[in-house]
Amino acid sequence: MAQSDVQEVLDRTSPARDLVHRRVAGLRRELLVRDEEMRRDSPDAVHQARVTCRRLRSALATFGSLLDPSVTRPTRAELRWAAKALGDARDAEVVHLRLCSLIEEPDLTVVGPVRLRMERLFRARTESADADVAETIASPRYADLLARLGGLTEDPPWTGAAEFELGEAVPALVRHDYSRLERRVARAAATTQGLEHDDAVHEVRKAAKRLRYACESLEPAYGEAAARAVEATTRITKTLGERQDTVISRLVVRGLAASAAAAGESTVTYDQLEAREEGRARECEAVFDEAWGEASREELWAWLA
Repeated sequence: MAQSDVQEVLDRTSPARDLVHRRVAGLRRELLVRDEEMRRDSPDAVHQARVTCRRLRSALATFGSLLDPSVTRPTRAELRWAAKALGDARDAEVVHLRLCSLIEEPDLTVVGPVRLRMERLFRARTESADADVAETIASPRYADLLARLGGLTEDPPWTGAAEFELGEAVPALVRHDYSRLERRVARAAATTQGLEHDDAVHEVRKAAKRLRYACESLEPAYGEAAARAVEATTRITKTLGERQDTVISRLVVRGLAASAAAAGESTVTYDQLEAREEGRARECEAVFDEAWGEASREELWAWLA
């Protein structure tokens, strides 16, 4: 599909394919920009490339019925691989900054070489993650992914449903994403603690991201109604993203505590760090409960009727 074949102004009578093509082609262009930035080692480029891969993957999932799955499923799998390969550097940076901030709090007791242990751990993790990023973007697999995305935007494998009007074909797909989120919220509510609960809450976050990205796609055609849905789901994803940071940081702290104990050092500081991150996780869940109450209001989604 040539760019000239896509309507510049989208509305509910536009072909559904025009909306999907605009979204996927725009994200593919953004990924190429991020690719150049990563090769120049620009700040935040790896994180932004990872986010773009996730948005692309979500678009291919939400609008999957409008495209040939024999083409999109392998592409989604490769986007998942790329996002994961690019993710370790960001995760290490976020946790390092968080723990460094916590140990500077005046009411936290620092006993033993805590800062030194943390610095050594995160230096090694960052070096390893940076090497993984360099290896990923130099790999034939990554080059093949970029080529796949090029083919997907230049000659999209549309199904017959893609020819229907946007207002007829697309709302049901986004409602499906909302129902998916609703089910995962209920599943998380049925768990209370431990790894099972952490995993269930993380699944809520991923479903909320998919719904948020779907609503972003619809903003050109649905305007303020879609924008309000984006705002509501963004609050959920940010809150649960912060909670997921505590899951990762607590795992790191437990590992540091085990190493310290094996060396005969005190674990007092690590115990305090873990307790604070557990408290932060509970605070995030309280904010999520409020955010979900707002995001699950029927009137917020009336535009999809």
